[in-house]
Amino acid sequence: MKPEHKSVKKSSKGLSIKKEPFNKQELTPREMKAVLESSPAGIGIIKDRVLGWTNNVFCSMLGYEPDSLKGKNTRCLYADQKEYDRVGVELYSKLDTHGKGLVETTLKKKDGNSIDCMIRVSRLNANDPSKGIIFVITNISELKRLQVQAQQAQKMEAIGLLAGGVSHDFNNILMGIQGHLSLLQIDVSATEKVTTHAKRIGRLVETASELTKRLLGFARGGKYQISTLNINQLFASILTIFKPARKDIIIHENYEENLQPVNADSSQLEQVFLNLLDNASQAIIESGDIFVTTQNIIINKDNDYPFEVKPGPYVKLTIKDTGTGMDLETQKKIFDPFFSTKEIGNNKGRGLGLSTVYGIIKNHGGFILVDSEKGKGARFHIYLPASKNIQLKEMKKESLPFDHMQKGSETVLLVDDDEAVINIGKKFLEYLGYKPMIAKNGVEAIEIFRRCKEEISLVVLDLIMPEMDGKQAFLEIKNIQKDAKILISTGQAVDDKIEGFLNQGCHGFIQKPFSLSTFAQTLRKILDKT
Repeated sequence: MKPEHKSVKKSSKGLSIKKEPFNKQELTPREMKAVLESSPAGIGIIKDRVLGWTNNVFCSMLGYEPDSLKGKNTRCLYADQKEYDRVGVELYSKLDTHGKGLVETTLKKKDGNSIDCMIRVSRLNANDPSKGIIFVITNISELKRLQVQAQQAQKMEAIGLLAGGVSHDFNNILMGIQGHLSLLQIDVSATEKVTTHAKRIGRLVETASELTKRLLGFARGGKYQISTLNINQLFASILTIFKPARKDIIIHENYEENLQPVNADSSQLEQVFLNLLDNASQAIIESGDIFVTTQNIIINKDNDYPFEVKPGPYVKLTIKDTGTGMDLETQKKIFDPFFSTKEIGNNKGRGLGLSTVYGIIKNHGGFILVDSEKGKGARFHIYLPASKNIQLKEMKKESLPFDHMQKGSETVLLVDDDEAVINIGKKFLEYLGYKPMIAKNGVEAIEIFRRCKEEISLVVLDLIMPEMDGKQAFLEIKNIQKDAKILISTGQAVDDKIEGFLNQGCHGFIQKPFSLSTFAQTLRKILDKT
């Protein structure tokens, strides 16, 4: 039997096989399966959140054997029920509204580790939901890592800007303190003048403390501490630090009087405001203006935004400049992680932290828009959901007169490696009637507590110390006496580490620098608690 021959045609170079054009070929079932299996993304089908067919890439991405996930509920891919529920609500809501959905989440691998993923879904049959859903999962862990690195670099640039303003203000504060101390020394017998100078020094110290907290907040590495804030107050506060490099930039403020509060992290929003202000000033080549406005707005269900927006009350903040402006192509790219219009060796142009700005606002449930024209400046509009909580962040109270301060007679172990803090803390305790014991590191603290635990009613413990830090000392003291009362005293901001202490049996936290009045109140609050 003769073998079959493919149709051939002659050419000047000899015989050649006649081929169908690629765009006219149809994939065979075998070729289609090969495409799905060789895809760089995980692909599969789910019905009622139960996995059906999946390609091998999806299984290997999560550390499973091929076909081993078939028939399992997708709950096994999530670390906790809360995230499983969130992803389900968000995706199915988008499917019902738009016929497709997109969500970013973290999935748990078989070995317990996790990967950052982008999940895209659509219905296999738009008219028949019972046919199931096709999903495509992309591993974005590396992209997230690069974004974090970029955010840290942008944050350091922002810290440099902030530090310039802070150092200027600190010098003014130190000048004020030095001036009042000099005046105090002239005539210490004039009680009224001494009291006046002391109060003013106290206010200057509080101002310096707030500046330090701002820098600590910037250094937290993106961790969010949500409180109820007034954007007017927050922005006005950042303007006292932000100093344009040129004196020919005028900042105009127009705040809505009864602005609704928002639930947000104050240090993260400060970074947003600082970045936008700096970008605006860099865009102004010669003299110009920056306009800041705030207002309450309502976003309705039938809004015309080009993306999905949750309806409801929002707070809108607009920063407008009279700078160089941007063309449409630039506006499309400015929030990309690594995009910048800055030229090497040139500090003009946009690009400082705009991807970070976008990420922070998005994480707060808000969004940001920009409109600009080349040569006509730019306007950045930030929208944040208004808070239903009317309890704003507490303002500092005036210190009580000494006669009205709460006092005691218990023995208190004060643990700190700084000589100045030890001296002041010891005098505070003695003035308030307590019996102080002193330890200059964690090792000394444990030795003293083990020897005198029956006498000691409270331990005031610093966190950062040589030989043994406060964390280890805390655990050792708790091992000696489980119900020991411990007050954490540190210059650090409240973070996950300190919140962890509070959950492990720590009775309170006091941030340095603190006044005698605050110290007295905190001590009694812990000691009187049964």
